[in-house]
Amino acid sequence: MLSLLLVLPLVLVALPVDRASAAPVDLGPDGYFSTLGAGALPVVDKDNETPGIPQDGWANTRRIVFGKQGNTGTYGGATVSGGYKTLAKGAVASVPDADFGVNQAYSKSATTSVATNEALLWSDNTVIPGFPFDNISSTARNSFDSATGPYQSNLALVSDAVGAQHYSSLEQSLLRVAPVEGVCTAPQLIGCGSQGGYTQQSDSVNAYRVFPLSIGDFSKYLGHTSGSVADANIACPGSRCTYGQGFWTRSARWSSQYSAYVGRDSGIPDYFNTGNTVYSLRPALRLGLDGLLLSALSGDQGQGASGDLRLTYVESGKQLHTWSASVSGAAGARALSLSGVSDLGSDMGWKVVDPVTSTVLGSGRTSAGGNMALPESLMPDVSKDYDLYIWGQEDGSATVGLTNRATEPVKTTIKGWKVQVPPSYGIEVTGVTSGGLRAYKIGDYAETVFDHTGALRSVKLTTPAGLVSAVLAAAGVAGGVGVDAGNPIAWVASHWLGYPSVPLSDDVTSAFSPYAGSLQLFAQALAGDTGSLGAVAGSLPAGTFSSLATVTLPVSGPGLYLVVDDSQASGGSLPIIVGTRVFNPDLGDDGGLVDFADAGVKGKPRLGRASLKTSVLDVSKRVVNDAGMDGFDLGSQVEYEIALQVPDLSSFASLPYSSYVFALSDVADAGLTLPAVSAVRVLMDVPSPDTDVTGTPGLSVGVSGDTLSVSGLKAVFAEDASGHVANKASVPVGSLIRIRYSAVLNTGASLSAPGGGGLRPNVNTATLTRSRIAGVSPGWDDAGPGAESKSATANAYVFGLDLVKVDKDDTTRVLGGAGFEVSRDGQVLGFVQLGPGVYRLAVPGDTGALSEVFSHTDGTLKLLGVEARGLSLRETSAPSGYFKVPAFMVEVLPVWNTDASEVTLASYRTHGTSLAFVSRDGRAVMVADPAHSLANLPYTGGIGILVLLVLATLFLVFAVRPYYLSHRAETTANILE
Repeated sequence: MLSLLLVLPLVLVALPVDRASAAPVDLGPDGYFSTLGAGALPVVDKDNETPGIPQDGWANTRRIVFGKQGNTGTYGGATVSGGYKTLAKGAVASVPDADFGVNQAYSKSATTSVATNEALLWSDNTVIPGFPFDNISSTARNSFDSATGPYQSNLALVSDAVGAQHYSSLEQSLLRVAPVEGVCTAPQLIGCGSQGGYTQQSDSVNAYRVFPLSIGDFSKYLGHTSGSVADANIACPGSRCTYGQGFWTRSARWSSQYSAYVGRDSGIPDYFNTGNTVYSLRPALRLGLDGLLLSALSGDQGQGASGDLRLTYVESGKQLHTWSASVSGAAGARALSLSGVSDLGSDMGWKVVDPVTSTVLGSGRTSAGGNMALPESLMPDVSKDYDLYIWGQEDGSATVGLTNRATEPVKTTIKGWKVQVPPSYGIEVTGVTSGGLRAYKIGDYAETVFDHTGALRSVKLTTPAGLVSAVLAAAGVAGGVGVDAGNPIAWVASHWLGYPSVPLSDDVTSAFSPYAGSLQLFAQALAGDTGSLGAVAGSLPAGTFSSLATVTLPVSGPGLYLVVDDSQASGGSLPIIVGTRVFNPDLGDDGGLVDFADAGVKGKPRLGRASLKTSVLDVSKRVVNDAGMDGFDLGSQVEYEIALQVPDLSSFASLPYSSYVFALSDVADAGLTLPAVSAVRVLMDVPSPDTDVTGTPGLSVGVSGDTLSVSGLKAVFAEDASGHVANKASVPVGSLIRIRYSAVLNTGASLSAPGGGGLRPNVNTATLTRSRIAGVSPGWDDAGPGAESKSATANAYVFGLDLVKVDKDDTTRVLGGAGFEVSRDGQVLGFVQLGPGVYRLAVPGDTGALSEVFSHTDGTLKLLGVEARGLSLRETSAPSGYFKVPAFMVEVLPVWNTDASEVTLASYRTHGTSLAFVSRDGRAVMVADPAHSLANLPYTGGIGILVLLVLATLFLVFAVRPYYLSHRAETTANILE
């Protein structure tokens, strides 16, 4: 059962989310922001760091190039520096009454709040020519914005314009757009004066991507508490701003509605009339750090203790498709050789991380001027696995925006200057479709366990955090009851995907069902809203499967995937759920992708393989109640489903309704007893799933001997329209008609034997006969004038076991008369004897069923009519002169073809004792009894132990007596001396 742990549900905490997203990608540390703790205030922390130079925090803070640089596309055609420095890393709450040192009510303001995993950045210079704080009316006032009007000051409007034009689309998506604190929101004609000081302030009415700092921020983030004293942390570079004599803050001077605070270019906090035109905008922004992959030197993307930094962010949905990496050069000159193809082209980026300290040791890029030298001095331990992250990259530029775009990275390791190349995960897809395929990751693998051969024994499945709601909802649509709310994908897999739970669920065959299985309903529910599943994790273009082909669909990594055909509506494949194989690093240096050792046995799906399942089939048939894919016992009911597609009757305008034929005939093998007419159901998927239409007038069901017939099926989808046949408006073309019934496997059923003994299914063949207008349709047979037919079969299997009793020490010597009790799941089975050593499973109606079976004089024992689940055998009586063997189990292992419609191979497997083993030709289980002898005593129990004790006692007597006599003689001699 260890191999079944793949999908045992895990207990996870489900948190509410606004929208679903793909599983988090491991981005590793970025190199700068990852070294800053939550709530860090870098400028203040570094203030006075250089001996003899007070207030030098700004100078000692790394400069980040961000946004556009130059005069192309920027606000007002201004040339800007593109440089920003970090004031804080969140979370930092707003302080409502921060003061920059004047200690008056009119000099206080609220500070800018910073959210968790967000940084507050401030430009190192002004960005446009000077302008008045407010020039909306004839009298300028200090209201920043207001709900009346509605109104925005000139400062607010310029902030909006710079935010919309000064950054690339990627950079704009990284900036949080939200209200800012500490502003006057009074009507513009009033402003904020002496009516209450800083208590008049509030959050802005509008949301801003870019904004000026508040006067309170000078204290909170720049460490200034000395009033109107020059501060290098506030000054523009060289005490000269590029534009104007300084910059506006967003805070009013609360004692005068005509005044607002500024920072002079020399670093002096001050206030000026709001109509003054010599002050500009020095923008601040709130940068989100989610998706930040790397902070590195702007020039070559390396790591260094000084110099401007440029940021690299992952762009959602972008993937690295192929890559290769190796280390070249001798000691002291080792470099990373890197190439690949991604959604962003052929340029790539990389970083090496110490996994213990979570520190970026080195980084670079392959584009012109990029660093490719490995940080050898920081990687001294050649036995250590250093993490290597690799990604596709598109470099930013001064005209577009300086931030680099990146794909999701792949993570591998460097050890001993050798790059560990992980496997290329993919799913082998076989079939035909006109559409393209897209894969979405819906489950993550965790806690893999391998067996002694390296094959997969177990792997736990978890639901990506962002998909819990979507997966849970889809499971509910598919009829799941009691679904694990914390880990719904594990529940789905254990109940519907073919990895049986305990007790066995009744729908694991959904993994192979093209129609009504719960797994398919679940897949369709997910496929109906792929926007909730995050980014596409792999794709193949339309035309790949224009003819029958097997092609690998590359995916982003190990896990469970939903594969969607974009042409399903026009006859393409239904959505498929399939897991990848698992990488086993213990299989040599490069590892290997492995599957379960028993994949394909008893319906367990093969990992990494999928077949396209067309949603447009004219007629198909399947067995729906073989939960373990192990066949049936004699006397069992086999539930069948025949699926028919509602045809398009638009070309039948010349055919009268009374002449149109659409009828089904189902012929069963002699080993199947068909049900009474009353037990046959005809179902449709409209107007709701499993709508019972058996009683539709004009529809007739009949059972005669080995034939079940359904005539008048046209009544459920066709009507007489002015004398000709036509589709009913209420039943769309392509809707499914499903015929369900159960047949009993009688004592005349065909039996299949393992090891080449013969696979003999009990076959049911359903034949649909329908009217045609012209020639016979492709794939159909001529059924006479104006008619054509098409058939589909379903196979039900019953198995037998062959055992041979032999002498353990001479397997050519057969043993008759050995008795066995046969049980399954703790219940003793009853058998009917058909001949010497030949027994059939008892069926309802049999009398005198035997609970003990005996081998024939030739040593053979045949057990007929059982399904392939494991049987426990306990030897009740051994042949004369032999010991009984310990209890053992025999399993029949059927191997099914790709769509699980036919068994292609069956074999035996034994457990419990080495005395029960499979014969060399695989056709029988050999049961070797030990003969009564001293050598075979370890194989025995009961009387054999008594024999061993008697022999041991005799040995002890004969061994001790000489010792005793010798010891007595020695003692006597000592006395005489």
